[in-house]
Amino acid sequence: MTAPTAALAAELDAELQGSVVPGRAEQEKAYLKSSLRHLGVPVPGMRAAVRGLLRRHPGLDRAAVLALVEELWARPVHESRSCAGFLLEARERMLVPADLALLERMLEQCDTWAHVDVIAPKAAGPLLLRYPGTAEVLLRWSRRDELWVRRGGVLGHLPALRSPERFPLFFGEFGALADPLLTDPRFFVRKALGWLLREGARHHPEEVCDWLAGRLPRVSGLTLREALKPVPQEVRLRLRLLPGHG
Repeated sequence: MTAPTAALAAELDAELQGSVVPGRAEQEKAYLKSSLRHLGVPVPGMRAAVRGLLRRHPGLDRAAVLALVEELWARPVHESRSCAGFLLEARERMLVPADLALLERMLEQCDTWAHVDVIAPKAAGPLLLRYPGTAEVLLRWSRRDELWVRRGGVLGHLPALRSPERFPLFFGEFGALADPLLTDPRFFVRKALGWLLREGARHHPEEVCDWLAGRLPRVSGLTLREALKPVPQEVRLRLRLLPGHG
């Protein structure tokens, strides 16, 4: 029998309390500019707590996992919300396209990039690989003005662009998503675009650089610098993608 959701959450709470690092809570809260309560548990401690819970309860089905995710996410505590994301990551194979509604609601309620950067690439990203139609939802997220939802729409493509085999299948859709975002002035959007282009450029530098070369007047310096980090100098020179742009 599956333990009640509240009991599972309490078990996880006890694990987290045992991993608190004195003084970390205040530093992390300031660094993340967070309005949540922070306990002061490092990421490895949170991941270990989630792994331990899943080992002790190997029979948790999709409904139980999602109920626990919602229970943890409802708490205004950084570590609880982080563990909700790590739980989704650990059981991403259980997710189906209908769960994108939950992920979108979580993104709407995000207080920091630290949670977006788990929910989007680690939960929505694998869904895109299994269900390519998910790209329509990610596109819709990217067109919303809310910062963390928009960043989530971008980062949902991370696993696809990171994969040399999947890149050709998804780069066209990602390019259509990214093109109008190039002029978004916000750091966390520009950084996300550069991050994903960089991942693609690790194995398909010509394609990424061709895409950038046709959009240089609209590409921020931040996005370009991030995207070009793995690109050989000779490719940059040939396409006139030189350091110092922007």
